[in-house]
Amino acid sequence: MDPGTSKAAPPGSPTWYALLFTPHARRDAIGALFEVRAEIMDSVRTPAEPAVAQARLEWWRAEIAGFGAGRAQHPALRRVQAAGLSGVVQPEYLLEIVDAFASELAEAPCSTYAELALYCYRSGGVLHEMVAGALGLADSRNERAVVRYAQRLGTGARLVELLANLRGDMAAGRHLLPRDWIAETGAAERFDGTQIDPALAACADRLAGEARVALDDAESLLPPAERPRQRTGLVLAALYRRHLDRLHRRGFDPAGLPGNLDNLWTCWRAARKARAAG
Repeated sequence: MDPGTSKAAPPGSPTWYALLFTPHARRDAIGALFEVRAEIMDSVRTPAEPAVAQARLEWWRAEIAGFGAGRAQHPALRRVQAAGLSGVVQPEYLLEIVDAFASELAEAPCSTYAELALYCYRSGGVLHEMVAGALGLADSRNERAVVRYAQRLGTGARLVELLANLRGDMAAGRHLLPRDWIAETGAAERFDGTQIDPALAACADRLAGEARVALDDAESLLPPAERPRQRTGLVLAALYRRHLDRLHRRGFDPAGLPGNLDNLWTCWRAARKARAAG
């Protein structure tokens, strides 16, 4: 059952656990999708110069065009191609992810929460639409509901990731919180030691509320008949919900979050619940 390791799914990470509970026949292809997103994100975040990041994003756009023509070169995209998922993984979906991370190169990518929600959909919701499609449907009549479930799951997961990485993002000069929230509260985008600025904590609380709503929406949107097939996403949602609760209690300081046994128990319960629904 070992899901392997990659930049996108280091051992003990939520994605690693979700892959652990993914059907073996689809595990490699779904892991490759997470890997593609991680590589695109790194293309923006690793270079010190914006021009280098832009050049790397242009390479990804050309690579995605090649993938659409059946000529993928990147190992992760070749794995997706080999899995026969061309009907599920469309080039335009992958380009949404590229465009989402390209927006981080702006000084203030998100003026409003609506813009942040769009960023989260493009960087997370689109990914989970492809994952859900790769896992398939029990009943084709549920397709629209499964798509909506995946969109809300990906948005909620991405919001939790933003909260977990808040300190690191600010240190790296990435200001992804909505600018109107910052202006409204007068928040200072910094941590003093382990303490968060109270006004910034109010913004983080608000973001946590949006993440909970998105994850709860995902849970309610997924038809019972589809839950066993969509176990990957349900396990991930359970982990992110627990991650969010712990972050909130620790003032959005990620140090000391749940260990592997705690995470494994959370996954097992979510997977058992998914199987029981079918």
